[in-house]
Amino acid sequence: MLSATIVERPERFDRVDRVKQAFGQTVLTGDQRFWILGGRLVVEVSDGRRIEIPNGFTTDGASVPGWAQKLTGWKPWDDPQRWGGIIHDWLYCERGTSKAHGDTVFRAVLVSEGAGWFKRKVMYAAVVVGGGSAYKANQARGPRIYV
Repeated sequence: MLSATIVERPERFDRVDRVKQAFGQTVLTGDQRFWILGGRLVVEVSDGRRIEIPNGFTTDGASVPGWAQKLTGWKPWDDPQRWGGIIHDWLYCERGTSKAHGDTVFRAVLVSEGAGWFKRKVMYAAVVVGGGSAYKANQARGPRIYV
């Protein structure tokens, strides 16, 4: 089974609308749904891969269906799924990364962040079953990086 360990976390992490307000930029409708990394997020995966998510990457977090949130009690930004969701979003955007690999790394991060078995299974099932359209859209668009 694949394992993953977060080895570097960003110093800051905030909503895009707040960052834009702080810099005197125009806030767009929907900016409050996205968060921005204020530093790198680095993950080492047991398959030898090192995932480096850059400063400025924007994400909507663990955008999971309501049924999964109800079963787990987790909201999109709650720990331990927060970091797993960000990494999962990055992998879905990273061209050439398979959906299956992104989903498996998500599960591995949940394990390393201490997610319980049941909640981890629910969240993994949610991305496997419901992540196809997001994967296709993100592969076509690429990552959102705000600088």
